[in-house]
Amino acid sequence: MSDFNYEIPEYDPVESKRKYDLEIKKRRKQYPIPLSEKNRNEILRRCEILRYWGDDGIMSNYYESTDQELVDRYSWVLDKEHDEELAKPLTITI
Repeated sequence: MSDFNYEIPEYDPVESKRKYDLEIKKRRKQYPIPLSEKNRNEILRRCEILRYWGDDGIMSNYYESTDQELVDRYSWVLDKEHDEELAKPLTITI
């Protein structure tokens, strides 16, 4: 028998909602509404790349989103941690 013990942390929906609300508040402050054309276009461009790559976190109608929906749902694509893959233009060679 293995000595591997894994304890699944208990899910707290109230705490999860609180963290989500704080994250949304931070993003709304970081990207004020109405979005600048530059930020809006960059979010849409990065979402398009992720959809092409098969990311199921990007809804198929993302391009119809309001500025508020883009900030709340997709502004994470502008985070520095995604720049390596998403900041440069997508080139497809066939």
